[in-house]
Amino acid sequence: MGTSISALLIISVLLTAVVIMFKANQIGAELLAVANKSAAETIADRVSTKIEISSTQDFKASYELATKHNPNDTEGCKPIYSGLSRQGILITTNEIDCFWFIGPEGATARFTLDKIMTSPVETDKRATGNSQVSLDYLGLGAEISNAPQTYGNPFTDLNSGNYHWVSSGFTLTGASTEENPYRFKIWSATVHEARNEGGYSVLLTIDGVDSKDLSAVACVKNFHWKNSGSTSFTVSQLEEKLDIFVILNTAAGATDMKVPVKGSVPLQSSQWAYSISNDNYQVGVFNPGETITMTINLNDEPQVAGTLLVTLPNGVGTSYPFPSICAM
Repeated sequence: MGTSISALLIISVLLTAVVIMFKANQIGAELLAVANKSAAETIADRVSTKIEISSTQDFKASYELATKHNPNDTEGCKPIYSGLSRQGILITTNEIDCFWFIGPEGATARFTLDKIMTSPVETDKRATGNSQVSLDYLGLGAEISNAPQTYGNPFTDLNSGNYHWVSSGFTLTGASTEENPYRFKIWSATVHEARNEGGYSVLLTIDGVDSKDLSAVACVKNFHWKNSGSTSFTVSQLEEKLDIFVILNTAAGATDMKVPVKGSVPLQSSQWAYSISNDNYQVGVFNPGETITMTINLNDEPQVAGTLLVTLPNGVGTSYPFPSICAM
């Protein structure tokens, strides 16, 4: 009798263990299924996330600053760099443009000038190119004026039917500085009444001088992120889990990472703010097809090229190189 009871107890214990093991396996399988489902949803969410970044760019204020280097100048000159073309237009209210540059004394330089027939040039001039865009190189010191016969050398006059000119190489004579640079003007040399001459593009190249990096002249005003995937992000996700990093190319081969924080307009330095520009559905939610416009204030940092890094609330990251960020 005692042996039978002992046997029954052992069997009961074994059965209980089997049941517990079965339950544990069942719970484990359920947990694994939930984990797998969660992982699958996370993967699917990330796969369906796609952000396309672009930007609105402008010229730096220093690139648009017109400086009179000679007290008799009637027109200020803007900077131009070797390898970076500049564009403009000669019209009745803007008869002359002037540009300055510095370069190694004795170096050989060249100009390339293109005339562009564009509004507000009168339509009867379009077929014949009956307008005049002139270039006169004045070197160091000479005053800038659109008075008759204030010529330079090398020079050209792109008249009727002439749209393109490349100068022969010429020598940069004298030591140039930012206070006393080499200068040239774009005007209409033999036309003395105000009229619409059209647009132009001018390129300066100097032998032995590398092309200037775009960050010297251009900067980003705003970044734009288009949600081109199928994932939406709620207000709370954007407010709490959106990370912004900026890597600045501070020197040759060196970088500096900045972590600006979210702020509100007017932004302080090292702050950023955003708005959803076409937020017509579920206001505040960043839905597919919508675009975020973001502004960053980095006024206390050097205005150099870099890379914007964006980590979205679901962990998906993307990057965008920029020439520099405009001062605010």
